[in-house]
Amino acid sequence: MKPNDLLNKAQAQLDQLNSRERKLVTYGGALAAVLIAWFVLIEPALLTIQQGPANQAALVDKAGQVMRAAQDLEALRGARSRVVVPESDLQARLQQLLEEQGVSEQATLVRTEEGDIRVEFNNVSASGFLAWMARAEAISSISLNLAEVEKVEAGVLKGYVTLLPASQGNTGTPQ
Repeated sequence: MKPNDLLNKAQAQLDQLNSRERKLVTYGGALAAVLIAWFVLIEPALLTIQQGPANQAALVDKAGQVMRAAQDLEALRGARSRVVVPESDLQARLQQLLEEQGVSEQATLVRTEEGDIRVEFNNVSASGFLAWMARAEAISSISLNLAEVEKVEAGVLKGYVTLLPASQGNTGTPQ
């Protein structure tokens, strides 16, 4: 049925009622419309407006917690990058890092005549090499001087890395 047909049918039924019944049905319909408007449209909007400041305060608090967590994470990253290893322990620490990353069998660590630390890699996994480099760069007692790496095959590298101990006063940039 079309909406007009339904409206005409309802009007015909209403016309059959006496005036008293017609008033009751009209007032009842108006009351039902007001109640529906209140519970569906007005009350939820009022509750949202009333709870707005509390919700905003909770969101601001959560944002503050996230910011503090981000600052804590940044502080931890900074603390990790400030690891100082005495020069006498550098070779042992770098060798330990090689073992932790599982690339010590494919790597040779030597101290050059100039005092640099040279690490040569032969057929090492790229992920192991990159993990070792990330951990080695976290030691503030050394800086990367030179790195020559080439791909042997997919996921396999060979080459060498030269690191300068901080006592050598490295002022250059890595190559």
